[in-house]
Amino acid sequence: MKKLTVKQKRFADNYIETGNARRSAISAGYSERTASVIASENLTKPNILAYIDEQLKGHDFDVEIRQKQAIDYAVRVLQELETEEVSHVVKTGDYEQVETIRLKPKIKDRTDAAKFITSITSVVERNRLQNMKLEQEIKKLQKELETESSTEDKLKEYFDKLDGAFDD
Repeated sequence: MKKLTVKQKRFADNYIETGNARRSAISAGYSERTASVIASENLTKPNILAYIDEQLKGHDFDVEIRQKQAIDYAVRVLQELETEEVSHVVKTGDYEQVETIRLKPKIKDRTDAAKFITSITSVVERNRLQNMKLEQEIKKLQKELETESSTEDKLKEYFDKLDGAFDD
């Protein structure tokens, strides 16, 4: 198997952790402009997929938990339930005091959360459709095998009868 480049390894490790291919590509050092394309390409390369599979062995449960946490967090950001705490000094006369306010997520943060949720659901749907297609292919091949074996059995039976007819 072809060895991973440093960027590919960083991409795969980050993808395992976050489940977000585009952000993983950016974190690995790919250009933001081409990150989506590179991420999609990386997820089709056998050596990268094999590395990801190997790393996930025995860690599937942890990954599922982290991905669920990431999705839950994104949903909370989208619903403006997550807030950011900001402190600043307020001066009144001779006194200074620290005031803390909680800010709701910015529109950009909410948009990013929506994109993250959309990307996860599209990957899940794509995988579901691929699984359905593979199941149909398996059923088709099983039927072909059954047909071939029944045809083979019929031919054997026919030749046995013919062979028996010439013995008399």
